[in-house]
Amino acid sequence: MTTIMSEFRMRLHFLLLLLFSCVSPSSTTPYSFESHVVGLVACRPHQIQAFTEFKNEFDTRGCNHSDYSNGVSCDKSTGAVTVLRLRACLSGTLRPNSSLFGFHQLHYLTL
Repeated sequence: MTTIMSEFRMRLHFLLLLLFSCVSPSSTTPYSFESHVVGLVACRPHQIQAFTEFKNEFDTRGCNHSDYSNGVSCDKSTGAVTVLRLRACLSGTLRPNSSLFGFHQLHYLTL
C-alpha cells in the first residue's frame, strides 16, 4: 500500500509541476532575482505541495487563479521557495501551525 501511495504522490507532483510549468511568468513583475525562477517551474515537488497546502488554508476567491502562482519564485539550485508575492488575494487567519512556516528559505513575503 505504501508503494502505491508513494507512486501516486510522485505522479501527482509531476502533474502539478507540468501544470505550473505551463503558466508563463508575468512580464510586469517589479522584482528580478537572477538566481530565481518565477512560477513553480523550478520548485521541488515538496515545495509545490507546501504551497498548495498554504493557499488551501485560506479563502482564495479574491485571487486571479490563472496568475497567482507567478508570485512564487524558487531558487534555481535548491528548488526552495524563496519569494511569495500573492498580492492580497488571500483572506483568513494565519494559523500558528501554517505550512507557510515550512518555507525555511523564504526571503520575501507579500500577502
